Amino acid sequence: MVRVLQADSDRHFLDEVESYFNRLPDFRYSGGFDNSYNLLKKIEDTCPDVLLIGLDLSPLGGVDVLREIRYKLEINKPIVIMISTELQSDAIIQEMPNLGADYYVLRPVDLVVLENRIRQILKINLPESARKVCRNQVHETCVRYFYKMGIPPHYKGYRYLMEGIWLAIKHPFLLNSVTKDLYPAIGEKYNTSSAQVERTMRYALDKTWEEGNVKSLYEFFPYEISKNKGKPTNSAFIAKMVELVSLEIR
Repeated sequence: MVRVLQADSDRHFLDEVESYFNRLPDFRYSGGFDNSYNLLKKIEDTCPDVLLIGLDLSPLGGVDVLREIRYKLEINKPIVIMISTELQSDAIIQEMPNLGADYYVLRPVDLVVLENRIRQILKINLPESARKVCRNQVHETCVRYFYKMGIPPHYKGYRYLMEGIWLAIKHPFLLNSVTKDLYPAIGEKYNTSSAQVERTMRYALDKTWEEGNVKSLYEFFPYEISKNKGKPTNSAFIAKMVELVSLEIR
């Protein structure tokens, strides 16, 4: 039985996650809290296998809570998944795995995809449909999404983004080490440097946000568009696409 504990400032999201995981025969929702008060004590009392933390948790933010878990928690540490309601900088995304986060996801969250990620991290059985993923499925799905968004297919960044999505679907840990591992893996395939991979992806996304299909971009990235938060980072874009593609091909 996989025990899930959640701390998130959004009460509706807490209820949604509780309802979903309590329907699964091999999961148990151990509790949801909308603040960070005494969170370490709650973790020690419930001994969760998985901890879902909202980055906008109060009064301590999610990253500060993550630091407390790493340095003060005396029991076996749970799998930690950080959930954000808005775009975060690459610096914060890269810091989270160093502090012990196992996965980072941007809302809105598809709970089926989240469940499958938890199963992958814990190495427990995935549904048959989630195991059968091939490169052609990912490629065809990405082509369709990229066309809707207006990403120019003749840009090198188009190919690099697609390869990054494929690798991150195969190896979810790469989403937590984009600069260290994902960029070099893409660069090795295309015989170029990690820095060039990053710059080329960035250029493709910048041009898409300037000249692409605003309606589709709003549909797929509502927080970045509606709240004027700017363009998503490479990491955030790939993470969101992994969710979208995984949902469609599961």
